[in-house]
Amino acid sequence: MTTDDAFMRLESLAYRPVSTRPDWLKAWRHEAQHLLFLARRAADDDDFELLQELEDQAQEMADMMESRFKAEEL
Repeated sequence: MTTDDAFMRLESLAYRPVSTRPDWLKAWRHEAQHLLFLARRAADDDDFELLQELEDQAQEMADMMESRFKAEEL
């Protein structure tokens, strides 16, 4: 998985259409948006160390969101 894939996956999950928005989703969307913003800045600054850390966080967050969606059948 490339760096872009982790961030694209997170963005896709964060803004996935759902019929009813659970309470946790708004906060997670906000966190995902912040993480993606930081990643864009790190990429613009060629800060590869920070970008790697953010990629790891994006992967973890995407995994958690995906699990939550499946558990709540969204």
